[in-house]
Amino acid sequence: MAPPATASPDQAEVILVGCGMPLRGMGWYHAVQLLGDECASAKLCHVVEPWFLGAGAAGPGGAEFATFAKETEELYGTQFHTSMDALPAPAEGVKRLALISGRTGDNPRLLTESIEAGCTTIYLEKPGAPTVAELEAMKAEAASKDVTVLMGYNKNVCKYVRNVREYAATMPDSHVTFVSNNTYEPTAESLGECFERNSEGMLKNMAIHELALLVSFYDVSVDNIESVTADKEFSSMQTLKGPSG
Repeated sequence: MAPPATASPDQAEVILVGCGMPLRGMGWYHAVQLLGDECASAKLCHVVEPWFLGAGAAGPGGAEFATFAKETEELYGTQFHTSMDALPAPAEGVKRLALISGRTGDNPRLLTESIEAGCTTIYLEKPGAPTVAELEAMKAEAASKDVTVLMGYNKNVCKYVRNVREYAATMPDSHVTFVSNNTYEPTAESLGECFERNSEGMLKNMAIHELALLVSFYDVSVDNIESVTADKEFSSMQTLKGPSG
């Protein structure tokens, strides 16, 4: 068993809030990157996962998460907790960062709890909150506590987007098309789990990356969108049951 993970003086102590199912949850992918030392300035010390350490332990994905948690604790010393309240107080001089990757509806509460847990920087996964009003309130709360919040629009800084933009700039009258894709199977079970976890829907949660690219680099705003056209032949409206029924 590895000793409890601790950050070095030149690292941030990372708390992953909302890990999710291995090979499915975005938080899990963040964890794998951090455990693989792909970010030298950050150390994954704590994981807060209420669902799979609580009511979801016996449901779909529970066994896979239990295996991941056991192996991670044994190999890396990462500590797992059911809530933010269970976290130890930060050690003197340690810079604590919360990486919030839970359900969007929980994010306003989780941001408050992260600030109360001593986090001075928060990486908030998109779309941040269900409404703009909640995002504005979260921004004001963080500012009042001198806490930095970074939004996880990682496609804005990824290499393939930069390469496309640079190439398009060399082509007169060029057009760029962004396609949003997910790896969920087209089954009621898979999609039901997906939309229960991401209940704000495809536009606000999944295609939000592409919308952020349009706003950031192509000056798109609500006022200058000419039309929005749905591909009816490639679309369907379904009523699905999630894991909770």
